[in-house]
Amino acid sequence: MDEMDALRRLWAGTPEGSAQDLAGSRALMERAYTDDRPARGPRRLPRMAARQPGLLSKGVAVVLAAAAIVMAAQLVPGGAPPASAQELLERAAGAASEQVDLKLKPGQYLHVRSLGARHTAIVREDRTGTDHLSFTVAEDMWEPTEPGKPWLVREQRKGATPNPGSRPVPLVQGGYGLDESVYTSSCDKAPDDRLSYLRLGDWPTDPTALRARIEQVAAQQGGPGHLRLWLTISDLIRMSAARPSLAAPLFEVASGLEGISLFPDVTDAAGRPGIAVGMAEDEYMRSELVFDKETYRYLGIRYVITKDKTETPGGRAYVVPKGTVTGTALLGVEAAASMPEPSPNASRLQIPC
Repeated sequence: MDEMDALRRLWAGTPEGSAQDLAGSRALMERAYTDDRPARGPRRLPRMAARQPGLLSKGVAVVLAAAAIVMAAQLVPGGAPPASAQELLERAAGAASEQVDLKLKPGQYLHVRSLGARHTAIVREDRTGTDHLSFTVAEDMWEPTEPGKPWLVREQRKGATPNPGSRPVPLVQGGYGLDESVYTSSCDKAPDDRLSYLRLGDWPTDPTALRARIEQVAAQQGGPGHLRLWLTISDLIRMSAARPSLAAPLFEVASGLEGISLFPDVTDAAGRPGIAVGMAEDEYMRSELVFDKETYRYLGIRYVITKDKTETPGGRAYVVPKGTVTGTALLGVEAAASMPEPSPNASRLQIPC
């Protein structure tokens, strides 16, 4: 039997891997080559590979092709998980580099769909305790591709679940209704918000230039230097879902930060299992970037309370318990021809230039 026929029969039922499927494999192979390079010495072409094309025998060519396929199958995501936060971010950068930027035309809107996990505490009127509720919020945002046009943010609160030890109580003021906010601006250019979608195109994709730009923006914030960089990068990653060509170098820059840790088993706000990179923002809370365990695509952000924290809204003290998790899961980004008509009750805010 012809060797190629045998090979085709062997792999006939196996679907072809996409670039997304193999992104993690590519990162693994690149990592392995980089880590092992000092031990192997300078890279040299094997003698056989240096021969003129066509000199390989048919049988050898088939064996090499089969070996390459088997190696790819063994390294497909689902193999060895990242061993460190740095390695996870390297794989995420590789996955993002395989994605294509969403191209929006003048007059269109960027529609971002998300699901938020929220927490609220309600002090009982008899002051006998505090009830804690976890609930979800479906979030939609329409952001224009041209300055001077309105933005729309729509939130739909979903069912609330009492935390252990809490009583079932009404959610929050406003119940389960629809909340809408319309943002307007008279600026000739994008509003003076360096992290808005309208300004993402101004950000460089060269990691060195990108790091310098991030440091400029981060310098305007307070706190330790590494935390300022982390917060700025986190915001940019969240907003660059439509521009993976920027997300990829952002992950590269983030991999060089001090204070990041790996969290191998987490769940995002949409209930999807993931793997995360996190940093402590203070003694009470840690923020985490969540990625898909198989493809290493960005899923969203989590905020984890790491120590009981006392809050005093309105003068009424209550404790947010350790282990409370909130955050936002990215569900999708797409181009929209226009922004939906806001409801008459929508809040309206002016964005300063």
